[in-house]
Order: sequence, then structure tokens, then C-alpha cells
Amino acid sequence: MEATIIGAHATLVKTPVCLEQQLEDMMGHKIAKAMSTKSSRPQSIVLKEYPFSLEVMSVSLPRDFERPKIKKYDGSSDSVDNLRTFVDLMRLRAILDAIMCRAFPLILRWETRD
Repeated sequence: MEATIIGAHATLVKTPVCLEQQLEDMMGHKIAKAMSTKSSRPQSIVLKEYPFSLEVMSVSLPRDFERPKIKKYDGSSDSVDNLRTFVDLMRLRAILDAIMCRAFPLILRWETRD
């Protein structure tokens, strides 16, 4: 990892290839899990801890941050194409890798999140 200073904030940035591989692995795992279980969605889900590292969770979201306007992935189309579209849109907006990690689940339908 390399340190990057943006404004008054210093952050660790992973290389794009590494980030894409991590997101691809995460998406593949979530899809496989969704396809292997046929249970109904729980009425309430409570996270007892953050799903990401403290390093990722400590980066503040920009005030004007919006979820990327792409169709939510439901498992019926090409996952790599969906991931690349997401990454390209986030890079176009110059979004930090930590925020990209946190925003990724927002483009998944609930069936592919668990």
C-alpha cells in the first residue's frame, strides 16, 4: 500500500488491480452463498460489528456522495461486467478506495448480499 495525501487527509490506497480482485472475490463469495441457500430473508438483520476494517470505516464520505446509478446486481447477469461498471463510475468521480469498498454492497440486491 502507498500513502496518499488528499486535502488534509492522508489515506492508504491499494492498487486498482488488488482492489478489483478483492471486490471480485467478495462478489463471487456472496453470489455463491446466495445461490446455495434458499431461505427467506430475515425480518431484521443487526450487525454487531463493522463489515470492514477500521481503516476503511474511518474514511468520511463526501457530503455529495450518491450511490452509483447502475442496475443492482441480482445474480442473473455477468458479475465481472457489473463490478467493472461500478469501479469505473467510482473512479470517474475520484472516489477513494475505502469509500468504494463501503459503497459496493449498495449495488447488490439483497439476495446477493448475504
